[in-house]
Amino acid sequence: MMRGALRLLGWALVAGLALCPRGCRANCPEKKLQEREEEANIVLTGTVEEILNMDPVHNTYSCKVRVWRYLKGKTMVKGHLLLDGGNKVMIGGFGDPDICDNQVATGDTRIFFVSLAPEYMWPMHKNELMLNSSLMRITLRNLEEVELCVEGEPSPKAQTYFAVGVE
Repeated sequence: MMRGALRLLGWALVAGLALCPRGCRANCPEKKLQEREEEANIVLTGTVEEILNMDPVHNTYSCKVRVWRYLKGKTMVKGHLLLDGGNKVMIGGFGDPDICDNQVATGDTRIFFVSLAPEYMWPMHKNELMLNSSLMRITLRNLEEVELCVEGEPSPKAQTYFAVGVE
């Protein structure tokens, strides 16, 4: 009886892992913040205002984002990318399984690591910015760490030392 229950449990576990899409696995390797900042041409803070352009084939979508602040790359965001009077942009790539934290809802305010959409993604994503890596929640610590990366300074977290046995 016990052996049959264990066998059933084992098969259920195997089936669950096989049927689980890549995004539902607990392990999602994320690059270091410095690498993420360097790969992104533009880093900005903003609020998702509208979710648009669902791609049923790739299960990705784009969002209209109200920009609050550019931390990097403001000069790259020119007229053709700006929407609704210049304070909004379109960002694509949400739902991309290669990006760990890639889901948003209307009203979410985040730090976005983005780049201009490459030409091979045109015309569907022309005049869009594309998500490079995971979104970051807006906290004072996150803002400070991203700003330090943009400025090329090491994070204070990386410079913390603990003296052992010092009185």
